[in-house]
Amino acid sequence: MKKYGFLSVFLLFFIIEISAQAALGNYMYNNQQDLSVPGRYQGVIGNAVIANDNEILAQVSGLMNVVADSYVAVFNVVQVGETFTDVDGMMNERIQIFKSKLSGQGIGNENVKIDLLSFVPRYDVQSESKIFSKSYNEIPSGYEMQKNVSVLFTESSQIDMITTAALESEIYDIVKVDYYIDNMQQLRDSLRQKCIEELKKKAATYESIGIKLDSMEKTVSDNFATIYPPSRYNTYQAFSRPSLNVAKKKTIIETSKITTRYYQPLEYNNYDIVINPVVTEPVVQLLYSIVMKYKRGDKEKNAIYNIITPSGDVKQLQLK
Repeated sequence: MKKYGFLSVFLLFFIIEISAQAALGNYMYNNQQDLSVPGRYQGVIGNAVIANDNEILAQVSGLMNVVADSYVAVFNVVQVGETFTDVDGMMNERIQIFKSKLSGQGIGNENVKIDLLSFVPRYDVQSESKIFSKSYNEIPSGYEMQKNVSVLFTESSQIDMITTAALESEIYDIVKVDYYIDNMQQLRDSLRQKCIEELKKKAATYESIGIKLDSMEKTVSDNFATIYPPSRYNTYQAFSRPSLNVAKKKTIIETSKITTRYYQPLEYNNYDIVINPVVTEPVVQLLYSIVMKYKRGDKEKNAIYNIITPSGDVKQLQLK
């Protein structure tokens, strides 16, 4: 008996240790989450729900993680100068250097597109003294031009090289990175088929416990959704505060804390099917949900049949 008690304590300690190790990461430092909040997954499944006495709902949700086939990085370039010739020349020189560096890394000029956003004059303020007053007038002092440079590439690892080439070309503002999938419809069809097969398994389970679904009215509804990586980035700040003893003795001037951004894909708790579950880079997440409602028809609930008895009499038989 003592041996079993010791083993129970050892296993409990072992489980706690595993849970602690799984929570490593600075995100947890200042972001302790209350697992008692309703709706937060704690490893316990909720109760199944029956719509009413006459309906049965069967639902299947699926998720597929897909690595993008191509990417487009967009950089913003701003150039100022005293004359139009100066602005245009310096802008073109920076972009040409950028394109040359990309070409040396295998990204041809056909994959680099230029979009002119604006070309506007800039003004300074000049004071003008009069006998009884002073006025301030705006005068043209130069020009400002903005362009976006879009770079198409096919490997996510190339973004480091592209960013380095931009910095070496004095281009410092990366606006965004878009993700594209070539065979989107084919992937959606595959996910839909997987979910339909799972729905059939659920229906077979109901049949195995005596629920005859074939005789019921059926209504089906489904829906697709696509989640792109830019919408799945979260932020946190990880730092510790000075002790209370120090705070009481001295005036503390706080410095700016670094904000960390990290990619957080959708969790798998609410999905019956997950395809390509292991994620090592930002992915496009395809979602699909199908709901089948089985309903007892009015004829089935309260049907009246006429039968002929052996004696030739006609009688009504009502089935409820």
